[in-house]
Amino acid sequence: MRGAHLKVDAVSWGPDRATRLLHPVSFDLAAGDVLGIVGANGAGKSTLLRTLYRFHKPRSGSVLLDGQDIWRMAPRDVARKVAAVLQEQPTDFALSVREIVALGRRPHGSGFAGGGARDADIVEGALQQMALGHLAERGFGTLSGGEKQRAMVARALAQEPLLLILDEPTNHLDIRHQLEILQLIEGLNITVIASLHDLNMAAQCCDQVLLMHSGHAVAFGAPDRVLTEAHIEAAYSVKVARETLLPSNQSHFSFHL
Repeated sequence: MRGAHLKVDAVSWGPDRATRLLHPVSFDLAAGDVLGIVGANGAGKSTLLRTLYRFHKPRSGSVLLDGQDIWRMAPRDVARKVAAVLQEQPTDFALSVREIVALGRRPHGSGFAGGGARDADIVEGALQQMALGHLAERGFGTLSGGEKQRAMVARALAQEPLLLILDEPTNHLDIRHQLEILQLIEGLNITVIASLHDLNMAAQCCDQVLLMHSGHAVAFGAPDRVLTEAHIEAAYSVKVARETLLPSNQSHFSFHL
């Protein structure tokens, strides 16, 4: 299995010593597993992700990638192993889609200004995987929000990471492309962490789920153990009904106040 083993041990973060937006969180994610981080707005999902892709240095605890603390690794070494796709979409890139995707090769010593045949093949593969081949020469700024999101995912895939972090990967996407992202997540042979709003999507595509509330971890584990009515009601302050859809036997959650 390609991918990195991730161990998060009592990680917390806040803008200063007196303030904590993320309280100590711990979990262990096997190489190749998909983790969905879920919770209401303000639950601390994005803050936790920032500690995992080396943006926020934890106030306490450690993030170990295959046993190595990412804050004791050189930034370039981390960039070769960890790729992140964020909610914020850049708008001022005067580059083509192909050039944007090629930037994923930069941590490996190349990019759109250079690189050889292998880099070109990797970039082309990422473009095709995200159904962007017909847009490859288009200016990035001319794309729709969904197309930009897919281009940024393609750039991350071109990075050939062992850990891929996706912050709301279905944001800006229509239903068709949400399903494509879902299938992509399920089919990648790497470790994936995605923050998600859709609990049904998390239940369907994730090996493990971390449910958060107000910067705290409510539960971590297999979806059927974490996504229970009691846990969801505690995290979202809503009433939950869990239904089984036939003939697939998949669970579906509905909510009401």
